[in-house]
Amino acid sequence: MAKISEEFQEILKIAASTPGYDHFDHKKGAYALINANKVVDYHEIEGVHIEAYETDDGVKALIDIEEGVQLVEPVHLCFGDVRKNGRQVIESHVTVGRGAKVDFLAHCVFPHAEKFLHAMEGTVEVGEGANVSYKELHYHGPESQMEVRPVTKVKVNKGGRYVNDFTLVEGKVGSLDIDIDIDAVGEGSRVELTSKVYGKADDSVKIQDVVKLSGKNSSALIKTRTVLKDHSVGSFMGMIDGAAPGAKGHVDCTEVVQGHAIADASPVVRASHPEAEVTHEAAIGRIADDKIAGLMAKGLTSDEAIDMIVSGLLK
Repeated sequence: MAKISEEFQEILKIAASTPGYDHFDHKKGAYALINANKVVDYHEIEGVHIEAYETDDGVKALIDIEEGVQLVEPVHLCFGDVRKNGRQVIESHVTVGRGAKVDFLAHCVFPHAEKFLHAMEGTVEVGEGANVSYKELHYHGPESQMEVRPVTKVKVNKGGRYVNDFTLVEGKVGSLDIDIDIDAVGEGSRVELTSKVYGKADDSVKIQDVVKLSGKNSSALIKTRTVLKDHSVGSFMGMIDGAAPGAKGHVDCTEVVQGHAIADASPVVRASHPEAEVTHEAAIGRIADDKIAGLMAKGLTSDEAIDMIVSGLLK
C-alpha cells in the first residue's frame, strides 16, 4: 500500500472500526481509496481490474470483474474527506462478468463535514449467472449538514443476483436522497435492496427504489428500515413492476417516528404482465414508551434509551 497521509489514516481508522464490518484486510483483496478528488491508492488482484481518474471535484472509477472469478475477500472501496466544506462527486461504472461472484464493501466517511456535497453516479451490469453484493456504510460527523445524492442504475442478466445494502446510522444524516433504478432483464434474475437510516434533528431522508422485473421468473425484494426523531422528515417510495411471466416481487417498508418527526411511505406495486405477482406492506409507528421507561430505569437517559432501541431495529 502507498504511504497514506495522516488525514486519510483517520478515515481508514473509522472505516476499519465500524461495527459489523470486520472484513478489512488490504493485504489480500482489491481496493480503491479516494480522498476528496485524489486517488490515494488502489490495488488489483487476478480477475479484478480497476481504473481511477481524478476529476476537478471527485473521481471517475471503472471496475471490471472477469468472467468466472470467485472472490473470497470483498473489494473494498473507501471514499472520504476530512474537510468541513466542499464537494466530492464520484462517477463509477462496474461490470461483473458471467458466473463471477464478488462482494463490494464501501465506506463513505466524512467525520468533520458540515456544508458538504457527496454525490455518486453509478452503473452496474451483472453478467449471466453472476452474484454481486454491494454494502455501503456512511459515517457522518455530529454537526453534519451534508447533501448525499447516490444515483445508481443496474442491469441484471439471466440468472444473475444483485444485492444492495445501504446504511447511514452513525452521525447526523443531513440531507439524503437515494435513487436506485434496476432492470432485472434476465430470466431467473434476482434483486434485493435494503436501506437502513437513522434521521435526527432536522435531517431529511428520501429513498426511491425502483425495480422492473423484465425477465421471466425474475424476483425482487425491497426493504427499508427508517427511524426518525426530533424534527427530521422522511419519505420512502419503493416500486416493483412485474413485467414478465412468473415475476414475483415484494416491498416491505417500516418507519419509526419519535418526537416531532414526520414520515410517509409509498410502496407501489405494478403488474404489467398478467402472470406476475407483486405484494407490499408498510408500517409507520413509534417506539413504545414502556420500552424507553424500562431502559431509563436502568440508568440511561431518554436519548440513550432511544439510541439503544434504534440500534436493535437497524441491525
